[in-house]
Amino acid sequence: MVTLCPVSDGTQLSQTKRTHWIRQDKLILSALLASTSTTITPLIATAKTSHEAWTKLNNMYASKSRTRAMQLKEELTLIQRGNRTVPDYLHAVKALADEIALIDHPISDDDLTLYILNGLGPDFRDIAAPIRAREKSLAFEELHDLLVGHESYLRRMEVAATQLVAAANFTSRNPSFHGNHSGRGASHTGNGSSRGSSHTGNGKHRDPRRPNSSSGSNNSAQKRYQPKCQFCDQLGHTAKSCPQLQSTPMSANCAATSNPGDTKWLIDSAASHNITGDLSNLTIHSEYDGTDEVVLGDGTGSDHGGDITKRGV
Repeated sequence: MVTLCPVSDGTQLSQTKRTHWIRQDKLILSALLASTSTTITPLIATAKTSHEAWTKLNNMYASKSRTRAMQLKEELTLIQRGNRTVPDYLHAVKALADEIALIDHPISDDDLTLYILNGLGPDFRDIAAPIRAREKSLAFEELHDLLVGHESYLRRMEVAATQLVAAANFTSRNPSFHGNHSGRGASHTGNGSSRGSSHTGNGKHRDPRRPNSSSGSNNSAQKRYQPKCQFCDQLGHTAKSCPQLQSTPMSANCAATSNPGDTKWLIDSAASHNITGDLSNLTIHSEYDGTDEVVLGDGTGSDHGGDITKRGV
């Protein structure tokens, strides 16, 4: 309520009222000067009355208050969550809404909810749709609890996804088995290979195919025994060391099975990842930037005698 300064009519009563009014006005003017900042005080320092000082302040800052409100509303419309957490994002939105309310432009609950949902991003579209479809308005505190809980759920799902072990579609190449069995004595028959070198209990050696005609002769007993080869019928060696057999590499009785690699791609192999050395084999592919590695046990790609090659997935 604005009251004008009483006009003195020369009486004692009117003069007392005028003096009291001037004192009260000076106190109000002092309060205005003390409450303004150092940059604003010089602008109203020349005011004679509190009404004059307030009028100057209103003329200078009333239009700028409307501009400020429009600026804050624009910031509220364009605000995005980005990399901030939900509590930090909601705090920033609430600060803008409170600042707009201080300029006498309060934001309703529906408008505030709309501003918040528009800036959350696609990660919150699952919860934004039912909130928009509600018939009853949500208070800021209720919306805060819903969004914070949904953010915690998304974090748990993200942690569970990162702990998934990558399972690749495994195909094996046919390993080359070389029966590199060199060596003499690699093959042994069950009945022995030197049938002509039987040893008797009396320390004498004899050929079982020769007739025992001179067993009692001292010359025959002292004569060195020469075995006969069962392959070439020559004396002086056995079939094991026969020269005619040395040109043919000896090999052991072994059997090797080969498992040809499957060159067909499976439509659904239940694998989360597929690995190939040729990107043309895959219609849709992307470069792997993780820390896992594929170790080839057959040494493919390594030098002879080198270490096992490690290749990135």
